[in-house]
Amino acid sequence: MKFTIVFPSHESSEVTISALFIPCLVWQEDNKELLNPHRDQPHYLKGDFQKLFAETKISERIADYTKKVTIVAHSTGDNATNADLERIVEDLTEEGFDPFVVHQ
Repeated sequence: MKFTIVFPSHESSEVTISALFIPCLVWQEDNKELLNPHRDQPHYLKGDFQKLFAETKISERIADYTKKVTIVAHSTGDNATNADLERIVEDLTEEGFDPFVVHQ
């Protein structure tokens, strides 16, 4: 399993981040690695989303007119679990987002 997170953005830009587990969590945008928060832990840990915002400039590009965010849970990939998805949803919710999960 892997996840694509689509944030609200301005009409002229798109903010789509991938949460890949290869085998540990790597945040990517397009094919560019943004952050590997822990190379020794294969699962999403509580607070990994906050680390993404703290250590990159992604938060500056997200529109503030809505807090809706879409998470696409892709069935491909063997390393992520439903528990990883639940922690991502929990972290996004705690940051004030309103996540909607789509299973593909």
